[in-house]
Amino acid sequence: MITGSSDIPVEIHRNNIMDRVDLRTTHEEADVIIPRQVVQAIEEGAVCVRVICDHTDVFVLLLHVYLTMNLTCTVLMESTSADRTIVDIGATTQKNKAIIPSLLAAHALSGCDTVARLTGIGKIKVIKQLEKGLHLDHLGVKDASFDLVLSEATSFIAACYGRYNKASMSDVRYEVWLSKLGKKNIRNMPKLQALPPTTESFLENVKRAHLQTCIWKATLEQDPPTFNVLEFGWKKEVVGKVLSPVLIADDKPLAPASVLKLVSCGCSSDQPCGTARCRCYSAHLPCTMFCSCHQTCNCANRLTKEADTNSDSEAEDCDSNDET
Repeated sequence: MITGSSDIPVEIHRNNIMDRVDLRTTHEEADVIIPRQVVQAIEEGAVCVRVICDHTDVFVLLLHVYLTMNLTCTVLMESTSADRTIVDIGATTQKNKAIIPSLLAAHALSGCDTVARLTGIGKIKVIKQLEKGLHLDHLGVKDASFDLVLSEATSFIAACYGRYNKASMSDVRYEVWLSKLGKKNIRNMPKLQALPPTTESFLENVKRAHLQTCIWKATLEQDPPTFNVLEFGWKKEVVGKVLSPVLIADDKPLAPASVLKLVSCGCSSDQPCGTARCRCYSAHLPCTMFCSCHQTCNCANRLTKEADTNSDSEAEDCDSNDET
């Protein structure tokens, strides 16, 4: 509860945020409501506000609000765990004020509760690109042209993969695939999940990130912006009456037909791909998700198992090196 006293620190807990009777809003996310309550507490005279929360979304939102509102009072973010460091939001804002205007968009685009994370692209890589001067000025702006939003997002994520001046994520995906293939024996094909997304799947992710950032940027407004979520990477599921993310359009092939013919086999027995009759096995290559055996999970091609093990280890190493 906010006491209204100007000399007593105000504590805001994420779990009881909805208990505030006077906090009138139609926002549905507690993460979005918390910064509104912080500002309201300050307007009521509080000189020190403590936010008890572990959620990254709340941290980024607090930085955004602190800078946007030109706040000067003390705002502290404290973990529910006693061994975690207390974060001074004001000091952190001052130190990082050059990148905070694009931080909400970058956080959403690189993965949050409603947007898929990209393997190997953690928050550290994202922050480094912001520090280099890359910006996301249109993602999260309600009236911005979506073509501009998509172009901006493509350039930003491509840079996170170390690729620049690329027109599409499929181009980035191809270059990253070549670089990974060049470092390994051809038998150890890179796992698809370790590659950048295709242009088609990235499009849906950008839509969700754009929607989420628009909602975050409206945190100080009583009502969230009005959107048709079905136009922003979501679809209605008849069973359960829930929303689920659109992954890729049904009419889009996983790869060109010529590529599928080159890299796939049609083995479909109880123990497929264990003899030279398998095109992949006879070519000394692992099977892929394009092969018929992928649906059975009984692939007997030993190279497939080796490739899966190596790809999993590579993804784990990449993630551990990229995160704090």
